[in-house]
Amino acid sequence: MSDRLNSLLKLLEKDPDDSFLLYGIALEHISTGNYQEAERYLSSIIKKDPDYVPAYMQLAQVYENLNMIDKAKNIYKDGIEIARKNNDSHAAEEMEEFLNELK
Repeated sequence: MSDRLNSLLKLLEKDPDDSFLLYGIALEHISTGNYQEAERYLSSIIKKDPDYVPAYMQLAQVYENLNMIDKAKNIYKDGIEIARKNNDSHAAEEMEEFLNELK
């Protein structure tokens, strides 16, 4: 386990609902190819903080890496809807491009 991941996990002990920390931990797992752990953290972000737009894009990409294409499509669609609701047109457009590549 990397020093960075250890540091993030220690910080998370103090604030287990911090979406930014959970996201950072998920990204660390993605960088090492541990997609199952990344999925767990990203899913927990979406459950606790459904407006955290970056989690949708990363989770969809995790599903792509796990060859779970239907799940990836559904997460992209959910993320696009949330991004639009939050007036984040850049994220919505980016996820639409990724979604269109899967069709």
